[in-house]
Amino acid sequence: MDIHKLSSDEWMTIWIIASAVFGLMIGSFLNVVIWRVPNKMSIVKGGSMCPNCKASLTVRDNIPLFSYLFLRGKCRHCNNRISAQYPIIEALTSVVWVLTTWRVGLHAYTFGYLIFFSGLIALSIIDIKTKLLPNKIVYPTGIALVLITSIWAVANGEYEILRNCFIVGAAYFALLGALWFASNGKAMGFGDVRLAFFLGFSMGLYGFLIPYIGMLLAFALGAIIGLLVIAVTKSGRKTKIPFGPFLAMGTIIVIWCATWLASVIELPNV
Repeated sequence: MDIHKLSSDEWMTIWIIASAVFGLMIGSFLNVVIWRVPNKMSIVKGGSMCPNCKASLTVRDNIPLFSYLFLRGKCRHCNNRISAQYPIIEALTSVVWVLTTWRVGLHAYTFGYLIFFSGLIALSIIDIKTKLLPNKIVYPTGIALVLITSIWAVANGEYEILRNCFIVGAAYFALLGALWFASNGKAMGFGDVRLAFFLGFSMGLYGFLIPYIGMLLAFALGAIIGLLVIAVTKSGRKTKIPFGPFLAMGTIIVIWCATWLASVIELPNV
C-alpha cells in the first residue's frame, strides 16, 4: 500500500483505528493514575497490582478491557471482584479518543486535545470520589495542550487563534474565580478555578461564542444532574456535588460539536 496515495478519508480511518487502540491503552494507564495520585503514590514506579491482595499483575492480566473479560471480573490471585471502573474507563477513553480524532480532525493540535481530554477523564473520576482536582494532573495535561497548540499556531502563523485561546482561558479563569470568591468557596472548589484557564484555552481555538456555549452547557448539566442525584439519593440541597466533571463534559462536548455549531449559527469556519 502506497501511503502517499491514501485519500483523506483513508487516513482518517487509519487514525480512528489507531485512536481506538491507543485510547484503550491510555485508559488502562488512567486507572493507575486515578488510584495512585489521590493516595500520593508514584504513577511511574512500581508495576500494576491488585488493590485487594497486592499481588503483582502480569502482562496477560493487564490487557485493556480484554483481561477483565477473560478473568470474568475477578483477580487471578485472590478471586476478589475487580471494580467495573477499570473496563469502563478503558472503554470510555477509547471512545473519547475516537470521537476527538474524528471531530477535531487530523491536525497537530489534536494530540494536545487527546492528552488534555484524557486528563479530564481522570480528574472527573477523582473529583467524584474525593472532591479534589489534583494539580499533578491539571498542570501537566493542561500545559501539554497549551504547548502543542502554541507550537502549531506559531508554525502556521495562526497568531489570532492563539490570542483567542489565551483570552478565553483568562476570561474563563476570571469568571470561575469570581464565582468561587463570591460564594466563599461554596459554589465550587478552587481546583475548578485552576482548571478553568485550560478549559477556556481549549475552547478558544474555535472563537468566542463556542466557549460561551460550553460554559452554559456545563452549568446546565451540573444543575440537571445535580437535581437528579439529590432526588434519587434523597439528600438535602446542601449536598456537595463536584463541578469538575460537568466542566469537563461541557468542554469536550462543545469542542466535538464546534464545527456543526459553527455552521448552524453561522460562525466563521473552524
